[in-house]
Amino acid sequence: MSDAVVPAEGMWKEGVFHFPIRVYYEDTDVGGMAYHGRYVSFFERVRSESIRGTKADVDFLFGIPDEEGGPLTYVVSNLNISYKSQSKLNDLLIGHSMVTKVRAAAIEVKQWIKRGDEVIAEAEVLVAVIGEDGRPKRWHPEARACWKDWYDAAKAAGHV
Repeated sequence: MSDAVVPAEGMWKEGVFHFPIRVYYEDTDVGGMAYHGRYVSFFERVRSESIRGTKADVDFLFGIPDEEGGPLTYVVSNLNISYKSQSKLNDLLIGHSMVTKVRAAAIEVKQWIKRGDEVIAEAEVLVAVIGEDGRPKRWHPEARACWKDWYDAAKAAGHV
């Protein structure tokens, strides 16, 4: 038996990324209910894990040389959250993320968090790609291909 610690892992299925989220004490108020602001962190965690180790990951984008239009990074330029229910201490939630549109210098993402079959919160996110100067840039072709593949998979499954 290995003593290695394995981080929580998510999975892609039909163009939707699924990632487990546990509600910890630090996420809650005195009554044990999750703070509304923590959902922003939950959504960010799901998006970050969905791209980890891919050509869409910030580690790849940071390493793009000047002559190829880099380095690049992301900024959330719009976030709209709808709260449907409340989660509480020790709930095991599943965060979902799906690319709904790929633009030249941005992506649109739909996200939702569920406890079992119950939707807890939903978000629509616009994520822009920028250069070191803070101005919008076009996606690097390899990063754009990742976003397009995930979008195409979601569309083929009837999610988009």
